[in-house]
Amino acid sequence: MKRIPLWFWAALVVGLVAFLWVFKPWQSVSERARTAAGGLGEASVYAEPGAPNVVDPERAEKVVGDRAIVVAIFDETPLTEYAAETAPRRALCRDVASLVPTNFVVVFAAEPDGDYDGSYCKGPDFPAPTLTDGILDADAFFISLITIAEQAWQYRESETDLTPQLEEFVLAFDAETFRDYGEIPRRGPVNSVFDAWQLVLACLAMVSVTAVVFLLVRQLGRALFTSRALRPRVGGLNARLNRLADRVLHPRDGEPNAAAAKEYVLALQEFDNAVHRKQLDAVERRIEKIEEMLL
Repeated sequence: MKRIPLWFWAALVVGLVAFLWVFKPWQSVSERARTAAGGLGEASVYAEPGAPNVVDPERAEKVVGDRAIVVAIFDETPLTEYAAETAPRRALCRDVASLVPTNFVVVFAAEPDGDYDGSYCKGPDFPAPTLTDGILDADAFFISLITIAEQAWQYRESETDLTPQLEEFVLAFDAETFRDYGEIPRRGPVNSVFDAWQLVLACLAMVSVTAVVFLLVRQLGRALFTSRALRPRVGGLNARLNRLADRVLHPRDGEPNAAAAKEYVLALQEFDNAVHRKQLDAVERRIEKIEEMLL
């Protein structure tokens, strides 16, 4: 039997690595997120056909202007495609933000249980404040901003009118960014989803599929077994994070705790990516740290 040459195995490895690097399948976004991002290429507000009138798109466009904020108003179809996520609406917001990475994102959509409301998140490339001497990073700045905005909009919003959420968020955005950046950031570009060179690399990656199927199936079996074993612990950590969210957003003494807010954002990120026991251990240690900070 003729031995398979070394270059062929090298090609398989290169193809797989290129595919993972270019497409990042673990970060793939939903069709609704891609459609929304496409609609945000030339405008600050995307309104999906059939979106409820609880948010006024024209008012939203006027309020946002050319600030580094984009708004996606979806219809009332429940986000069943995100049902496995801890926070489905936040997961949709995160997907949209990955395609508009230098902006803050506001998403109005319905949770799988039908609850229609807004969710706010930060694009991964939104810069850190320039006038805080490194005390705040972009994540901590965003938590502080949303805390201030929520304290204001809770007295104005209603189930039939969520536009005040956006109005108060923009007011807080102007004040806080001018203080911590020295200027009001302007809207950045929308990333393209696929380019021709990416498709070429994807074709190269396909060569490796048959060689890795067995390994992927084997690893998937192990992952499913681990997931079932860790499910009770994941539920407990999720409950603790939910309790902490209220304490971070509504501090007992009325003063936002920027350090605790930063740790909470990091805890959420680690929790969303945790699939192994050691990763959950790290999340639990960070939760305990936040609990001590909020005593």
